[in-house]
Amino acid sequence: MRHALLVAGILGGGIPVLAQNTAQTTVQTAVPSFQDTVVVSASLDPEQAREVPASVTVIGKQEIEARQDDALGDLVSSVPGVTVARSGGPGQVTSIFLRGAESDQTLLLWNGIPLNDPYFGGVNWNFVSTDGLDRVEVVRGPFSALYGSNAVGGVVQVLTGAEQGGTLRLEGGENGYSRAGLAAGADLGKVRLDVTGHARRGDGALDNEFFDSEELVTRALWTLQPGISLGLLARANDSKTGIPFSGVTATPHRKISWQEREVAVPFTVKRGDWDVSAQVSRTTFDSSYRDPDDPFGFTASDTESEGLRGRTVVTWHAKGLSVSGGTEVERLEVTDSSSFGKNLEGSRQRTWALFGQASWEHGPVHFDIGLRRDDNDVYGGQTSLRSGAVVEVGGGVRLRASYGEAFRAPSLGELFFPGSGNPDLRPETGETWEAGIERESGGFRAALTGFQTEQRNLIDFEFVTFRNVNVGRARSRGLEAELAYTRGIWAARLNGTYLKAEDRDTGLPLLRRPKRSGNLVLTARPGRWTFNLEGRWVGDRPDVDPVTFGRAESSSYLRTDLAARWRLTERFSPYARVENAADRDYAEVLGFPSPGRTWIGGVAIEF
Repeated sequence: MRHALLVAGILGGGIPVLAQNTAQTTVQTAVPSFQDTVVVSASLDPEQAREVPASVTVIGKQEIEARQDDALGDLVSSVPGVTVARSGGPGQVTSIFLRGAESDQTLLLWNGIPLNDPYFGGVNWNFVSTDGLDRVEVVRGPFSALYGSNAVGGVVQVLTGAEQGGTLRLEGGENGYSRAGLAAGADLGKVRLDVTGHARRGDGALDNEFFDSEELVTRALWTLQPGISLGLLARANDSKTGIPFSGVTATPHRKISWQEREVAVPFTVKRGDWDVSAQVSRTTFDSSYRDPDDPFGFTASDTESEGLRGRTVVTWHAKGLSVSGGTEVERLEVTDSSSFGKNLEGSRQRTWALFGQASWEHGPVHFDIGLRRDDNDVYGGQTSLRSGAVVEVGGGVRLRASYGEAFRAPSLGELFFPGSGNPDLRPETGETWEAGIERESGGFRAALTGFQTEQRNLIDFEFVTFRNVNVGRARSRGLEAELAYTRGIWAARLNGTYLKAEDRDTGLPLLRRPKRSGNLVLTARPGRWTFNLEGRWVGDRPDVDPVTFGRAESSSYLRTDLAARWRLTERFSPYARVENAADRDYAEVLGFPSPGRTWIGGVAIEF
């Protein structure tokens, strides 16, 4: 694994959550308490989840440990409104559709750093591990008013946390699987230091379906004086995966290698009623595709992407009022070549943004309004508005309503790729209305949310002109229902989603979006044991036949995962899990069979 990144040049942006993670006190339970959980992704100022006029699901550290998922895609699959589509086994291309939005219309933040690839805007969610995670926040709905491009369906933020001491996890299982993971941290005077990482190997259930991954993450937070902190955050991930077939044709030597490098410097100042947070960051994505057997001569492709960002937020607090304002700059660049020649040579776009938000609370009413203006040197400008309110009506009942605008900027590949690229593309846009009711009493919480999103100027490939054009329209509407319970040794979360997502030009349902889906996460902690059951039901959905490329129906499926952990001693905890426990035959993406029943066992050693 190559880790020559820690002294790389830095310029870029995100949210300064590194300091917030250490300074904030949050209640972490197997099913997070909506009343007490602090969220940072749905506002410019950290707020209690009950005050946020948005649909937010927080997956806390204890739930992450109980479920034993090692990839982000598996972890967020239990969230209402989320559909995960993985093309086969671990490491294969994984997409997420959030409330019917396209996979490149969901913004992924890792400690405030965007991980969407500038080339075509997507994310491979299977390459983001769960090592050292403090929590994951899934915010559903449009959030371009806070973050700019890509936040049409919502925002998923991965937040790493502080470790006291260390934990070494060693595990292995079927199909040549082995994994070693480490999470360790200590206070060194005024400096807080945390290190996490893993090394993974696996052959997969099919020939040439291997997935190897290595990752190292370092976090340092220096308290310069009370209320002032400076941090350093760095991540390196190297992954390699085999691609077993294309359609019905075996591809025994096709593979893709992927490298990610992120480095950021967050800075925070808290003085009386004023908070100032800033972060600069640099992100690089390098991918290499190889297939020496390709009959058409497409044997190699290499892509280098870079994102440089800087972001500053200033917040003033008064009684019942919070006002935030900030600015963000971004430069994206992509170079791509293949066995057929050079496609992009340092193609780039630059964006500068101003944004602000005001939050007002009076008695039982909490109101937010935010506005952002993005100016880009390629597609011009885009203005995004978001507003919403929460009303406590008594008896633990809350009403929520919100309206938001969002956009996805055309990617560098859509703008400049030879032949299909169109530098005159405009951003895809969306408008969303949402309303919900929830009640929390004792250990119970119930919620029902309805939403509708209208999208315009969607970027499609037009065969007449053989280029990308803004001609698409889509509509997504649906209901999300949630029921959670936590008391004593038990914690449970049950949810269901009804979604109608359609292409408004053809009237056909959007691909890979099930009309009905549901999830169950059940955890019990008797004594020194932790047991977890996770069930995911995905209904019938339209897809693309991998041979004929025509529309076809993908069958519903139910997947069940089981996990158990025994705290044998204070430092030694054996554990085991079985994925797809019922050995169901199913495919998340038509034509790409998912693995059958898979047994994995391991041990956690604390020091």
